[in-house]
Amino acid sequence: MQAPPFKPPKLSYPPIMKGPRVKQWQQQMRTRNWNIEPDGQFGPISRRTCANFQTEHGLEADGVVDAATWKATWEAPPVDPEPWPEEDLEHGSEGAHVKTWERQANRRGWRIKNIDGYYDDEDVRVCKQMQRALGLPVTGIVDYETWNATWWENVPTSAA
Repeated sequence: MQAPPFKPPKLSYPPIMKGPRVKQWQQQMRTRNWNIEPDGQFGPISRRTCANFQTEHGLEADGVVDAATWKATWEAPPVDPEPWPEEDLEHGSEGAHVKTWERQANRRGWRIKNIDGYYDDEDVRVCKQMQRALGLPVTGIVDYETWNATWWENVPTSAA
């Protein structure tokens, strides 16, 4: 899908920027399955989401929506997920795979305070929130589908 034209100024914080362009960018990020509320206010959550998106897509991670980030928001292909660990992550699981999932979920806006490689009550709660928002079975268990959805972006394509 082709990005709508970028119109300055760049979207940045601080101060909080407000307006329909902010809401349009936030809505596209939400469409791509990032956990952001399209409220029309570009504040700390929007800046963090932007920087994480930029990191995933090889852009300068400054948290500012400039022309390149605006274009990528609509046109960048999705990133490939990390390989699934071939075992479900559930309460009590621990290790590098848990930490990988925690980091990615947190980057995508599903706030996890303790990224420690231990799948605890907080991880179960966040997993359920994510599953509910993405239309997955709400189990609190990171199975194959949930693992991949943590990286998945809904990227519309234009007809060729």
